[in-house]
Amino acid sequence: MSIPTKNSRGFTIVEVIIVLLILGILAVLILNSLQAVHAKSRDATRRNDIDSIAKALESCYASKDRCNNAYPTVNQLTDTLQGGFISSNLPGFNNDWLHDSSAGLIQSDNASAATQYQYATTPAICTGTAGDTKCTGFTLKTYQETNPEHPYVKESFNKYLLLAPPKSSGGRKQFVRR
Repeated sequence: MSIPTKNSRGFTIVEVIIVLLILGILAVLILNSLQAVHAKSRDATRRNDIDSIAKALESCYASKDRCNNAYPTVNQLTDTLQGGFISSNLPGFNNDWLHDSSAGLIQSDNASAATQYQYATTPAICTGTAGDTKCTGFTLKTYQETNPEHPYVKESFNKYLLLAPPKSSGGRKQFVRR
């Protein structure tokens, strides 16, 4: 049996605690950076979904046979049943685009952490692709985790209407909101 002497090699409890503290701090820094990367990835997915929805809506608007030069209401846009508005009028539309990262469905409420996707029509009260008051424009918004004060916004191409050729105003076009 050997008795420890002053020349024994080993770590003191203080040295072990310091090493553990350093490792803990490094672990926290790594986890924070990974959470930021995941948030940026979710934001990019939301922006891609909004862009895909907007592209499909513009395609629908351009087709007189499908959407009669109008945009759908939020109720039409969320009609994903077989034979519903989506399957009848938006070929190739992915219903997953309507669901945000919290599995919430797109709605007309403001985009926030709880309701991440918003779809609003112009005029606010319209009948969609049929009826007397067709929807002539839309605004799509999505909440962004990395910049919550500034949602990502996509508006329809037809939200602004060129009313008349410009009067001798130096060639500037005059746009008016519908």
